[in-house]
Amino acid sequence: MSKIPKMLAALALGLASSAAGAAPKDELHAAFAKFLQAKSFRASVTDVKNGGVVSTMEFVAPDRYRIKPAKGPQSLVVGDTMYLDMNGKLTPMPVPGIGEKVAQYRNKDFLAEVESGMTVQAIGDETVDGEAAKVYAYTVTKPLKSDAKTWISQKSGLPIQIESTGSFMGHTATTRVRYSGFDDPSIRIDAP
Repeated sequence: MSKIPKMLAALALGLASSAAGAAPKDELHAAFAKFLQAKSFRASVTDVKNGGVVSTMEFVAPDRYRIKPAKGPQSLVVGDTMYLDMNGKLTPMPVPGIGEKVAQYRNKDFLAEVESGMTVQAIGDETVDGEAAKVYAYTVTKPLKSDAKTWISQKSGLPIQIESTGSFMGHTATTRVRYSGFDDPSIRIDAP
């Protein structure tokens, strides 16, 4: 699985928040729904095993992504077009279906599919970079089986960190996604 779909799947796995008095799965769903409403955000993906940054990403609704892998060229996805940085110039690259592929992770139907096989447990409160958060552990079976843990900001009700462990082609990996800049108007992604 390439880095872009893995990152977007991690994003989808980590959509979360809290609603007073609700069951953990309902609390997580409330945050998922709130995350889908975000107009923009930043995300940084780290390999938990070695601590190295895998990639960073910025998102602007409804369909714009800036993805910067730690190794390799930056790319932009704007609607159905992907632009790859080739020698300092963003060049359109044919990637049939890219708009549809990345849009699925910000779609209520995809959320319902992920949640259909999900088991959730609230595991207490922690802080992430000094921000108070409720922590949830859960297992999903779709699109790939994965065990995840999500930290939901008690202030905003949005996910601020997600760790997920899963296997692909016989390799198990744990990644951490750290979110910031929700609804930050300074995040702009324009087609070149």
